[in-house]
Amino acid sequence: MKQETCMATRTHRTQVPYKGSGKKIILPLLVIICLGGIPAFPQEPPSDTPDNPPVGSDTRNYFMQQNEENNPIIFQTLEWAPGNHIKWYEVLLEMMDEATGQWVPVNDAIPETMPGTGNLPQNLPEFKGDGRYKTTSNKFTVSLQARESGEPQPYRYTVTSYNLLGHQAFTTNYIEFEVKKAYIPGVESISQDLIYLDTLYDPTIRVSGHNLRKETDYYLVNDREVIRPVEIIPNDNQRRAEVVFDPRSLDVGEWFFRAENPGAFTSDIPLTIKFMKWYDVSLSAGYAPLFVPYDDNVSTYFGTNFMPLGVDLRATFIFLKRRAGYLGVSMNGKWNNFNGEFDAHNVNTHFMQSLLTVVYRYPIIRNRLTVEARLGGGLSYVTGLTFQFPHALESEPFSSIFPAATAGISLAGYAWRGLFIEAGADLIVSFTPDMLILSISPTVSVGWTL
Repeated sequence: MKQETCMATRTHRTQVPYKGSGKKIILPLLVIICLGGIPAFPQEPPSDTPDNPPVGSDTRNYFMQQNEENNPIIFQTLEWAPGNHIKWYEVLLEMMDEATGQWVPVNDAIPETMPGTGNLPQNLPEFKGDGRYKTTSNKFTVSLQARESGEPQPYRYTVTSYNLLGHQAFTTNYIEFEVKKAYIPGVESISQDLIYLDTLYDPTIRVSGHNLRKETDYYLVNDREVIRPVEIIPNDNQRRAEVVFDPRSLDVGEWFFRAENPGAFTSDIPLTIKFMKWYDVSLSAGYAPLFVPYDDNVSTYFGTNFMPLGVDLRATFIFLKRRAGYLGVSMNGKWNNFNGEFDAHNVNTHFMQSLLTVVYRYPIIRNRLTVEARLGGGLSYVTGLTFQFPHALESEPFSSIFPAATAGISLAGYAWRGLFIEAGADLIVSFTPDMLILSISPTVSVGWTL
């Protein structure tokens, strides 16, 4: 069951004269906000928790306590300018009855179920009956409710001052205000909680939670500054929203992504912004045919120097980033199918490479276009080499392994965040016992940088 309670936020002041003191009592015109669906809150949240706005921006005149059932109760503080030689004040608090439209006394502004452990709010007035509350301070704390229908609940009050002799000095005019329904937001997750400014990041943060309403405000905040978005796109189900920031406004540091509903009720989730990611991991897969321009033995045995069936798999780890470029290592696997058809026989084999290379990568256009050079070596494999003759005759499968060296170059363009399309070529030299096989492997790949 949802717990309903209410809060107050000061908006502006009106002035009324104070009789007998030669001064004026300043009474705030209040907007009281009532909450729906309030989660449990700590009794005294410290000022440096993310549930509070940054230093210097907290204008709330309400606070929360928990009753004996661990349900939250929100208290509002009404305040006025003190008079001279005043012993106490009496506040008459009234509300408009929803059924009759008449003003009736408010007799339940002080909760009765507060714990008796010294956690009662300061400035809690003394209830004198018939909507009247007594306080010796120029402010007092009460807890007010909104209408169940969701319509604004009108309230009004007057302040009567009593001098040192206990005689009435002056009574102000009625001050009217409303209790409006509001909601505590709850941010449960965001689409990215770590942003690197040197990568192709998405400036839109997708937030999920509850009570994310059309009037909810979103921003990044820390103890120094606030970064506001350029666009907020709410969702009608109040569970999601999209918050778009200007990439030029983002700055490195530890931040809180904050959702704020009317009444300065907030919910935060941490977000970190860094300038450069010290490493990159890229995974890609693509099409890689093979062309053997140098050795005639391939053409003699297979009838062609071009093998159209091929796959390239690559994993690259960049571990050093400098202005002059990025340095890393790459593990690369290639597979090609050699299939030759002759009048008297057919021949088939699989030709593979396992390569380890040193990688140099340079960002031509930051976050958009990079060029990469590779140099290294590894192993080449011939496996399942068979000759097939008529009448279901077939030779014994032959397999072999031999060292290889490689050099390559490629160009990668980033389409969205870490998604890239890469085109390039690798030169591979396979050192077989009786000959050198020089092959060229053009590649077109799709990959993702983690």
